[in-house]
Amino acid sequence: MWELALDPESGEFVIPDKAQRSLREQEVGEDGPGTILRDFDTLLMFIGEDGLKTTGKYHFLPQAKLNELNERMSRPVRHRLKRPQQRSFPHLNGLYLLLRASGLGIGTGTPPGGRLALDRELLDAWHDFNPTERYFTLLESWLVHATPEIIAEGGGGFADELMRVSQKLRKRRTEFSDERFGNPLYGTMQMMTAALMELSGWLRIDYAEPEEGEGVKPVAVERLAFGDAMVAALAEWHLSGGWEVSLENRVPEPGVLQPVFQPYFPEWQRVLKPPQVAFREGTFTWSVSLGRARRQIDAPAESSLDELAGCILDAFDFDPDHLYCFEVPDAKARKRRIACPYEEDAAECTDETALGDLPLPEGAAMKFIFDYGDWWLFTVKLQSIGPHDPKLTGPKVTAKHGEAPAQYEWED
Repeated sequence: MWELALDPESGEFVIPDKAQRSLREQEVGEDGPGTILRDFDTLLMFIGEDGLKTTGKYHFLPQAKLNELNERMSRPVRHRLKRPQQRSFPHLNGLYLLLRASGLGIGTGTPPGGRLALDRELLDAWHDFNPTERYFTLLESWLVHATPEIIAEGGGGFADELMRVSQKLRKRRTEFSDERFGNPLYGTMQMMTAALMELSGWLRIDYAEPEEGEGVKPVAVERLAFGDAMVAALAEWHLSGGWEVSLENRVPEPGVLQPVFQPYFPEWQRVLKPPQVAFREGTFTWSVSLGRARRQIDAPAESSLDELAGCILDAFDFDPDHLYCFEVPDAKARKRRIACPYEEDAAECTDETALGDLPLPEGAAMKFIFDYGDWWLFTVKLQSIGPHDPKLTGPKVTAKHGEAPAQYEWED
């Protein structure tokens, strides 16, 4: 990796003295390194106190405002697309990723009435941070807390993606064509990773003027000395196993990267901690659908996800002798997997998770996956949370619509 050296005595990769000096000499302020703090604040102001109405199911930035927001960036990118999407703007896509992964941006409601809003408590803490704390909060949000599903992509983590992109940019200046196999930044993930590196002051991307119907056209990448040092520090952390250690818990705690960078940037003292999710009392009303069949289930907040799973299977006349799990989107748009007690390696279990502990807002939905062989996929939407009903002691089917599909092929 960039600037890493092999220690002849220990046989381990180390950060060269030159890179360490570059880190120690770098000052972090509102105007650098890179434009990430200025552009991120532009995004926060653009969303504002009232939030933005979104389109689609991912609470992305509104399509009709993408060109306007792009022009407000420190370095707008050029395209000639008639209907550009968020991924058409690699820098905006990256800033959106940081917004959601940090918890500062939250999606509320369901399409077509969904909105992208700001968490006021976290925003107050953000404004109280010094520039160094903001810079490294965004860095950690990107490399530790973000997942590809936030931007509707697949694949692994962004630390691995950074290492892959960095390996393709071994020359000080890399020039390439816009052809798929001649472009190391081909694809949404690679281009967004490079855009975040540029925003962070690690490199500079040169673009060609696009032709009619084309998106942004990167033609060269020039590495910068500070970026070389940052990638070296991250590569040393990655290769020494720090990344695996940070993932021992399902969701890493804020501050995972502090041991890596605090020796060079002692101003990084505070981390952005998401507010604790309070237990929600009341009666949870769920709309559970499988194909054209739908069932309404009422359940007290104290019921476990395991009890809800049993009620769903009974409601659809399914044999329960198979493994299952719930996939619950959290406030950062990450997929939280909660599995049945029979999965030995599950990070979270359905019998230990109460409905009142779920971070799911009213109107949002989670997935219930049953029988990993046949892969029955139920959509479980939280319609409302009403007053506590003392007569309701567990999940109960309160309405049925449509005939449930046969679980097995031999069933009539």
